[in-house]
Amino acid sequence: MIKDYIKLIRPKHWIKNFFVFAGLIFSLNLLHLGYIIKSLEAFAAFCLASSAVYILNDIFDKEKDRNHPIKNKRPIASGRISVPIALVLFVIFLGGSISLTLMLNIPTLIILVLYILMNFFYTIYLKHIVILDVMIIALGFVFRVMAGNFAIGVPSTNWILLTTLAISLFIGFGKRRHEILLIDKDPHTHRPVLGHYNVQLLDYMMIISVTLTIITYALYSIDVEVIKKFGTNKLIYSVPLVIFGVFRYMYIIFKKGGGGDPADIVARDKYIIIDVILYVLVIVGILYLKI
Repeated sequence: MIKDYIKLIRPKHWIKNFFVFAGLIFSLNLLHLGYIIKSLEAFAAFCLASSAVYILNDIFDKEKDRNHPIKNKRPIASGRISVPIALVLFVIFLGGSISLTLMLNIPTLIILVLYILMNFFYTIYLKHIVILDVMIIALGFVFRVMAGNFAIGVPSTNWILLTTLAISLFIGFGKRRHEILLIDKDPHTHRPVLGHYNVQLLDYMMIISVTLTIITYALYSIDVEVIKKFGTNKLIYSVPLVIFGVFRYMYIIFKKGGGGDPADIVARDKYIIIDVILYVLVIVGILYLKI
């Protein structure tokens, strides 16, 4: 029973909320205890909010999920957790997330509310609109970065927001591609919007998105204002790690047939894990230790 509740709130997907810490790291406040606490509060708020969104989505999609080869095992779709109990959990998690952001500041609260509202409309309608469905998911990651910045009172960097949008689009289109291949017979009956996609179109969109990811991050690393802010031009040395990370993800999608669960890929693929660790070490070394 406890496993069903854990599966319902999807804690392994909280890894997506680490985008909240981008502002803390790139504002050179990683060693500021007060900012660390505020960032952790924002992270916790988005963990609760994202779980509330997952619960709501599972309630709305329970009938379609019952016909899905994988999603039919979800707690609500399988009947192991009733809708009334799920709604109670939804209210608890939603209230908890709003309460945490109220303890921070109004701008962070506004971003969180926008995130929740956007996902609500996504659940009831927007996920059926081709391309916009993935853009909504990508904007959710952009909102995470913005919330992290607002939480500690630092301005958002346009290059970082663009990079976040691009890599999120790449991951989102990869997920749609996996869904089409997983349900090769009438995929639109499981998710109507899939009827407007095909593998070739998604491949093109993924290539464009990953190209934008690398370009925007590279331009960020050599931007004059960024170099002046950090007092170093060595941020460009982190670009190869970004390139390897996205290329490795592409390999998993195109060669291994993955992409259905981005959080699972990031948490399980040892090469991506090593790449992320090295990236963090390089960023800390360049920005904080001035290596």
